Amino acid sequence: MRANGHLGVEAVHDALLRECGTDRSVRSIESQASRRHVSLRVQQVCPECGVVGVRLNRQSGLCPMCTEMMHLNEEIAFNETLQREREEKADEADVAQIRRERDRMRQRNSRLCRKFGLKSRRDRRGGK
Repeated sequence: MRANGHLGVEAVHDALLRECGTDRSVRSIESQASRRHVSLRVQQVCPECGVVGVRLNRQSGLCPMCTEMMHLNEEIAFNETLQREREEKADEADVAQIRRERDRMRQRNSRLCRKFGLKSRRDRRGGK
């Protein structure tokens, strides 16, 4: 009776029927609970951790501790996403630096070709 009291009279009735095979009336269960000082008041149970009698959050449906843990896990996941995006941005900076170096080398090669009258890359490709 104590194990299922927080679920209400009907749950205690069903548990007694299932475990002991006795079919007690609701009034009989209420009377025995009163004598043994067992509360049959229906109390909320956290679906995550199973704690009984705490106020559940309306939005998450969890107890305060589980709600805070859920929020913490969400923030950790968001932080990981931000770290990945930041690393991608860093890669873009590296690509831009490489692109500048390549452009500098192309211009240097172009100046050498003009200065000494050599064939450019385009002219060499067309000749093959």
